[in-house]
Amino acid sequence: MADTDASSSSSETTYDLLILVDATYSMFTYLDSLKSSLPQVLSISNLTDSFARIGVLAYRDYTEAEREKDGLLEWSGWYGHTKNSEDGRNGDRVSEESLMQMASSLYPIGGGDFPEATKTGLAKAYELMRADATTLVLLYTDAPPQCCTVGEVLDPNSNYAKEQKALLDTSSYAGYGHHFADWVSAARQLHYGEKKAHVFCFLDESLRSNTLNSGFYMYLSTMTRGACLFLPTENGGWGIARITVDVLLAWMGVAKVGVEENDASPRAKLARYKSVEGIKQAKNEADEAANSYFWAQIKVHGKVSVGGMTKVAAETQERLRVKEGIEANVVEKNVDAEVLRKYLPKRKTLVGDFAKRYAVDGEYRTLVTEQLGRIVRRDVTSMSLNPVFGTLWRAVCNDRENEGRDGLVQAFSLEVDKIQDVEARNRMKNWLEESYDYAAEILYDLNQVPEGQRFPCVFLDPTIDFTQVTKSHQAEHEEDEEDDRPITSFRRDELLEIGRSCDGRVLSRLGKVLTRLTYVESADDLPSHIAATTNTEVPKIPLFLASQQNGWKFWNILLHVVLPGTKLSARPSVVLAALAIRIGLKPLLEPACAAMRFWRDKWNNIEVPENWSVGCLGLLLDADAEYRKQSEQDGEEISEGLLLADDRELFSRLLAYHYAGANLLTTLTASIGWTPQKTQASIGHVVKCKSCKFPRSVTIMNENGRCGLCEASDWTNGDQKARAIAANVTTDDTAISNAYWVECNVRTCRAQYVCYNPDELRVRAKCHYCRIQSKVPKNDDPAPTLECRKCLSKIIWPKPWRDAAPTPFHCPACTSGKLTIDQVETNAQQILKENGNAWLIDDKTGTLKDLFKRSIFQTVSATTPSSFLSNIRILPSLQTYAPLTLRGKRIQNQDHLLASLSTWIQNRKGERSPCSLCFTSIPNNLLLPACRRQGCNQLVCKACLDNWYGLNAAGTIINTAALFCPFCRRPPSARTLSAYGKGIHAVNGLMRALEERGTWIYVWCFGCSKAVRYMEKECARGAPAPVSAWKCDTCNASELERARIEVEEALAELRRAEAQSRQSRWEREELERVRALEKYEKAKAQFKNRLTIKKCPRCGVLTEKNGGCDHMACVCGAHWCWECGECPADDDADGIYEHMSRDHEAWYAGVSYIWFMQAGFI
Repeated sequence: MADTDASSSSSETTYDLLILVDATYSMFTYLDSLKSSLPQVLSISNLTDSFARIGVLAYRDYTEAEREKDGLLEWSGWYGHTKNSEDGRNGDRVSEESLMQMASSLYPIGGGDFPEATKTGLAKAYELMRADATTLVLLYTDAPPQCCTVGEVLDPNSNYAKEQKALLDTSSYAGYGHHFADWVSAARQLHYGEKKAHVFCFLDESLRSNTLNSGFYMYLSTMTRGACLFLPTENGGWGIARITVDVLLAWMGVAKVGVEENDASPRAKLARYKSVEGIKQAKNEADEAANSYFWAQIKVHGKVSVGGMTKVAAETQERLRVKEGIEANVVEKNVDAEVLRKYLPKRKTLVGDFAKRYAVDGEYRTLVTEQLGRIVRRDVTSMSLNPVFGTLWRAVCNDRENEGRDGLVQAFSLEVDKIQDVEARNRMKNWLEESYDYAAEILYDLNQVPEGQRFPCVFLDPTIDFTQVTKSHQAEHEEDEEDDRPITSFRRDELLEIGRSCDGRVLSRLGKVLTRLTYVESADDLPSHIAATTNTEVPKIPLFLASQQNGWKFWNILLHVVLPGTKLSARPSVVLAALAIRIGLKPLLEPACAAMRFWRDKWNNIEVPENWSVGCLGLLLDADAEYRKQSEQDGEEISEGLLLADDRELFSRLLAYHYAGANLLTTLTASIGWTPQKTQASIGHVVKCKSCKFPRSVTIMNENGRCGLCEASDWTNGDQKARAIAANVTTDDTAISNAYWVECNVRTCRAQYVCYNPDELRVRAKCHYCRIQSKVPKNDDPAPTLECRKCLSKIIWPKPWRDAAPTPFHCPACTSGKLTIDQVETNAQQILKENGNAWLIDDKTGTLKDLFKRSIFQTVSATTPSSFLSNIRILPSLQTYAPLTLRGKRIQNQDHLLASLSTWIQNRKGERSPCSLCFTSIPNNLLLPACRRQGCNQLVCKACLDNWYGLNAAGTIINTAALFCPFCRRPPSARTLSAYGKGIHAVNGLMRALEERGTWIYVWCFGCSKAVRYMEKECARGAPAPVSAWKCDTCNASELERARIEVEEALAELRRAEAQSRQSRWEREELERVRALEKYEKAKAQFKNRLTIKKCPRCGVLTEKNGGCDHMACVCGAHWCWECGECPADDDADGIYEHMSRDHEAWYAGVSYIWFMQAGFI
């Protein structure tokens, strides 16, 4: 029946939901589906107020009628959350948790015969219903009801007879039971009785092949204005739950739009009668008038048979005729959204717009957040089952003011990450895709545009192909290039990614979209092949929608031209407009600038993390700059840009801060004074030593006039002192004589002096003044020095001889023409270590923590935007700070070095260098030391470190070469190996494996994580075959023992379970045994009656009876009874007649009067 429900005249009909489920043995999958569908049904009800009360009722058959647990009926009680659910007259009120617990604990059991006690379930359901509400009954079963045509009518002990007896009791089920003894009466009572119900029957697919059985439920659903569906079980409980939710949503008037063609819903069938003319004429379930709808009766030669076994062939033929008649009146439809919309009966008052209610109702927002949280925590995959959750999920995600939003999004991401099943994970991806499909809504907006405002517009011409032929040089940059797919092949998540990220790949992707759009000014400019299409075929987006009065819908729905149904929310749509400005798209420049100006005061919002990404800030600044540039070229006066002035400055500083951190390892060239290393140069000013009388360099003179060699007291012997004093010196030495110069290695000193015994200097040079620091108070710069005006080197020059120093002072190396200024490659990080942060970052209040270790969003969140703008400057003026130094020496080209660094920062770029292993160009800040050992300067990318040191894995052959640096071949630092070695550094016995790597191959045991000998290396044997999950003999033996113990424990558990279940099943087994015994005795008796040959009970001779009475006379002289085999001991014929009269109620002479007296006739 496709009619909407009109049984109630009230505009505010109250509905209850009762789930009636067959809980016999074969219904395991259906009971399991309740665990998935019921939480969603509860959430849908809570979110839509569709049902005042919800309950679950399970029924089995009368073989379980005497069971205390898992009996004939199980009722959950009513759960309700609305004011209309306070009525507790028809059952106890229960909590949501209790209802869920009852549904999840239902155990499938019983149902020995084929039909089940469906009538009893409906009778109990009617008792639980109320008159002031309409009940929606969802009936799940795989068997027909106990009706006269399918039940064992002639057997007084059958379930059919027991059910009839129970229902015909006038006091059963609050006096309503007798209405449900007959199927037609039950349907009429549910529709016309004082309590109203719509029954939706969900039938197992096995019933579909036999309409004689399924017809009962099609009749019931048709009479009660419900629906009948056949469910496939190939998808398990998930498929049943999916269809249940889809049907409920369609009944409410909520359906999915735009995705049916690709929908992967289970293949359910909706069954309907072609004609219902005369359906109300049937008086009972045995009325022949009902044969067009269900199996009512079989007529054979004017006699009605309701279970007899006579004339079997004729009955079979008649049954086939009835079946064909029902099948001819049934039509089936594959269930999809369109079929449900068209044929499924609907709720009288359809539910409202959830998103609109969410926007205006604060209490409802709280309820939505709570219910979605429950669904996510219980089973996140169930979010993919219906569009209600999708609509409200989008509403919550777009609501930045919802305090529970972040927690809900985080919980959702966490639960999705936990999904192990690939199919379930794909369903979630499909749901996310479908939940962002606005095809119908967008098409409606396009069609609502007035005819006169539909131009200018943009569209994507399907006849233009932008696919490029691969360029010869493209292979060199494949890793950096976006794939050359047609833009129509972009997935929705790829297009919507602009709402989360503005990195280069995302902007490149959408830049392709924007540049490939076709713009037309008027209808006359529209190509003929496009003019002949509708907006459904080729969407044409008018610029009329790019205005505030139209909600800037142009940018919201622009990507619909690429993938129908794609719609951006407010912020991502303005970001798309900014991209159009950035790439200078002239036709869209004005509407894009208008959207940007409207959004100008919304970018500086700390509650939107996406605003504070490098890509987004860079795009906004570039769009603003492009706007200013275009305005200047057009001669327009700019009063204000697309960004607020403070925001422009803030965003610029934030990007400068970010790129300052990104350029810490960018190569800079510093000019610093030279470092002599036993280098020969002019000795310079000399002073005659008072002790040795040699002309000595002033750099080694003591203030008392003695040279350092004469002053020294740590000589081994006199000969050593004499050789040292006489080395490399003559009495004729002058200022132009050559000498060996060295420099003190102490960073705070760096004083240069002459070394007369360079061959004896086998350690780093250290001046006399720094050597005696332990004997005198510590001084950062204890040596008396003069600074060279040219190279800025410091030369030791004691005070007594200062007057002899030239003015201005130039060091001997400079005066002799030596190259005394070195060009040294360095970077900002090295300069920071020596000079602190003040030269790079001016942080007046110490606001920044963990410099350059946090993202822009984390940084601005910790400092607040206003505080960052007020207190932070990048590369401030150095006038108030000390000059920069490198290796303790002043950087002489400081301005040029800072200008070079500033250029990198202002251009928002970072230096890239090739990885030493894969030679991929990588940003310097992402390159890592290969082994962190001193002297090895190779830098590699993280992927190469992972691939090299991570070659070894548990259960595989140990690659000892991968335990050493690939370049210097030394063991890497413990920090490096532990970070990238996947735990190889902690393997027990690894040192022994390294020691024996020339003779033995070792394996990393998967079980005990030890390095174990695998095989001995032999000449020309080659590499051994790879192994995985390899375990040593000890581990294998341990696992075998554990497995044996587990088997024993499992066996013991099985025996305990069998012992426990044996007692619980005793009643049922005893009842079945008694029934089987009775059946056996009955069959045995019938067999004996039909047997024509029996053995004489005395001599055993075979005797045949072909007529007459049961008195048998054997050749051996015995007289015995054919019926029971009794043989009187007196061998008298009268004795056997007395036996037959007495025991078998026969009528023979001599006993007839006794029988008549006993019977009361005499």
